[in-house]
Amino acid sequence: MNIRKPANPDKSRWLELRRALWPECPEHRHLLEMEHLLRSQAVIFFAEDSDEQAIGFAEVSIRRDHVEGTSSAPVPYLEAWYVVPNSRGHGIGRALIESAEEWALGAGFSELASDAESDQIDAIQAHLKLGFREVGRSVHFVRPLRPSRAEQA
Repeated sequence: MNIRKPANPDKSRWLELRRALWPECPEHRHLLEMEHLLRSQAVIFFAEDSDEQAIGFAEVSIRRDHVEGTSSAPVPYLEAWYVVPNSRGHGIGRALIESAEEWALGAGFSELASDAESDQIDAIQAHLKLGFREVGRSVHFVRPLRPSRAEQA
């Protein structure tokens, strides 16, 4: 296994891994987020097997706004973390997190933040196993905005 931070990520392999992690996300949204990450200070790590096949990835952005539970800002934020199912249980996820941690420490940061959906028990357990601590749970809301009746007239 090899963990690398590519100079120019192979977008097709990256997209394939993102689709596996978030299959419900439309391709145009994946591509938009990937471009945003490439233009920002984010870092992407790929895990490859001995045949140089992508078997996992991690995306780490720099969040400048408040991140719940952190004591500093800005803070590196684990936006994505994924290992293909048949490669799990071999330390690949841990190696991706350790690579992200080494990068963050080298860049002068003291914390690494992340999240998981409340129903993703395996993801939550994986975070806890690697030293993350749960700092809160939340339910997110969106309300569509409609013009007032006066504006519609």
